[in-house]
Amino acid sequence: MAKLTIQEFRKQYPNDSACLDKLFAIRYGNIDSCPDCGHNADFRRVTTRQCYQCRFCYYQIYPCAGTIFEKSTTPLTYWFYAMWLMVVTRNGVSGKTLERTLGVTYKTAWRMLKQIRLLMSIDGENTGLLSGFVELDETYVNKAKGKTKTEGKGITGRSADDKTPVFGMVERRGRVVAKVVENARKNTLYPIIEANVDKTAKVSTDEFKAYINLHTLGYEHGMIRHDLKIYREGSVSTNTIEGYFSQIKRMINGTHTWVSEKWLQNYINEASFRYNNRALGNEMFNLLINSLNKEKTD
Repeated sequence: MAKLTIQEFRKQYPNDSACLDKLFAIRYGNIDSCPDCGHNADFRRVTTRQCYQCRFCYYQIYPCAGTIFEKSTTPLTYWFYAMWLMVVTRNGVSGKTLERTLGVTYKTAWRMLKQIRLLMSIDGENTGLLSGFVELDETYVNKAKGKTKTEGKGITGRSADDKTPVFGMVERRGRVVAKVVENARKNTLYPIIEANVDKTAKVSTDEFKAYINLHTLGYEHGMIRHDLKIYREGSVSTNTIEGYFSQIKRMINGTHTWVSEKWLQNYINEASFRYNNRALGNEMFNLLINSLNKEKTD
């Protein structure tokens, strides 16, 4: 398949009609007959509205209904371009960047990105348990605005009370699952681990006390001693999940500067979408577009 450069993107989606045709093909291209009259499917575009009409009974289908585009007055070409930007970038797209690029208001740009992140979140649903070699770790992101207890004291990581904990589980050469959590205590983390990691997995963690008793859950558990400056011992390592966390921090601290805790999980899902589909290359955009065939995300 041709590389989806900006030139190729514009060639495929030059106007709203091309975008609407793509959306119709994704959502209704496989129907054999009209849902109303039962005739063989033969729908024609209604040029004055975003809909397609049965040639026999005039039954109308609105491809945007039930998607992130519903009730939006923003051109579909803008939406498709924003989605393309979200998959070709490594560190995300800020609302201000999209505002300047499209010439829309910041409120419109922020809502578009929010909806696209919700669409990306669908990719991580019901994908099965992580297996094989699985690394577990937690990180702390998003320094709070305003004065905090640890401000100016050089306190970071698990001792910082002004950051939000994120717990991650990654299958080596496979998928990642990451969750914003209330805290990093074992009573919080263990149910998440059991819900996402197969019991046959070989689990690697650092020496954090919350992970010490993971074997009681039935996992083969290897622990790497970062406190002793050891970062790999045989197959035991947390380098993969730490690399994923580094990408998240570059996205949040570099692109967005700060993210509200209320919306942080959506940003984590965005990073996970790109990580989990990194092998698709140019097909990642098509995967995101095809997600529109699923239910509305909010």
